[in-house]
Amino acid sequence: MTDNGNRYALSALTRQRATFAGEVAALKKRLAWAEQQLVHVDATLRLLDPKRDPDTIPAKRPQKRIKLFRQGELSRMIIDALRRAAKPVDAAAIVGALLAAGGHKDGARAALAPRVRSNLAYLQRRSKVIKLGAGRAARWSLSQ
Repeated sequence: MTDNGNRYALSALTRQRATFAGEVAALKKRLAWAEQQLVHVDATLRLLDPKRDPDTIPAKRPQKRIKLFRQGELSRMIIDALRRAAKPVDAAAIVGALLAAGGHKDGARAALAPRVRSNLAYLQRRSKVIKLGAGRAARWSLSQ
């Protein structure tokens, strides 16, 4: 028998356990499906190349997608940060401006910095920005 003081804790733990149990069941189902697909791909590989052992193919690490921004939002924010800077700035300054504008903590810097650099390269190919210099010392500005 429990006293009334534990009622809320027990209720919260019950909900949390139900949530985790649901996630575990969903992951088991997804794992079973992925294992089935792997068996089919291995069989197809053996049909096409009987000498090849599929187990020698190294596993590829899945990419983790972090959704900090909606579609196209990062490009717009980068262009806005460059417009506000009014002079060429480095990628680190752009990341800092985006963190402040997006209300993200500094812990998001590691996830955001590579995305900003790749997005700057994309914007450069589209002739939206100009790169001055090379490497991490490069400065970026809006194209005229």
